[in-house]
Amino acid sequence: MIKDLYLLTEATQTMVFVNTKKEAENLKIFLKKINLVAEILIGGIEQKERDRIIDNYRKGVFYILICSNVLARGIDVPEVDLVVNFDVPYISNFGFKEPDYANYMHRVGRTGRFGTDGIAASFVVEEEETENDILDLIEKFYSIEIK
Repeated sequence: MIKDLYLLTEATQTMVFVNTKKEAENLKIFLKKINLVAEILIGGIEQKERDRIIDNYRKGVFYILICSNVLARGIDVPEVDLVVNFDVPYISNFGFKEPDYANYMHRVGRTGRFGTDGIAASFVVEEEETENDILDLIEKFYSIEIK
């Protein structure tokens, strides 16, 4: 699905948000297998390496940046065409998943910046009702419709 979405939108700069380091690593391996170059930027990476990755992303050395909430805020890349919530952001609260409203908004806010167009998509697995419930709660919280 991510390959189809990426190719369908003819996106260049894409940010894909995941909730775990393992998911980021698995996604990078998958994208490499289908000839899409991506880099990972998650917590625990030294500042010098983070700066190198961001600079290369901005320069167009690669076009897909897989990241965690560490990049949901504080990065301005004006040309981000597509943001994908590969995992819907949530907060674990006593064993229950609750929406992470702020990180959802910050993630999707990475596209369509500075007056440009952009697309934000969230992937959910139909069998996992909690993810659908989380999107429903995000819709209600922000009074928006997520198609």
